[in-house]
Amino acid sequence: MTVPAGAATAQAATPTKAQLETALLRFKVMYSAMIAKNVPAPIKQALFNCIYQHSMGEISARMEQTLAANPKAKVDPANADQQLALMAAICGYKAPPPPPAKK
Repeated sequence: MTVPAGAATAQAATPTKAQLETALLRFKVMYSAMIAKNVPAPIKQALFNCIYQHSMGEISARMEQTLAANPKAKVDPANADQQLALMAAICGYKAPPPPPAKK
């Protein structure tokens, strides 16, 4: 994950109540993924590396920037699976390519 420009300045500012609530929801998604048996190890590793190197505020801000840059993206804030997919992508996880179609 590349830290967004101005992240140090953003960290110094006190987060709003809405930002804290959003970060808390995203932290719950990350925590749930880390303890879930059905989440693949490569996703867990990407999330662990990400949270070890970046604050939840930075990760959440990057998710917001990605959503703002892609207005056609349909990510429901209440859908944990969609939030996890976006967070994993932000954290550097790249899904393996699908197997080739059988002829």
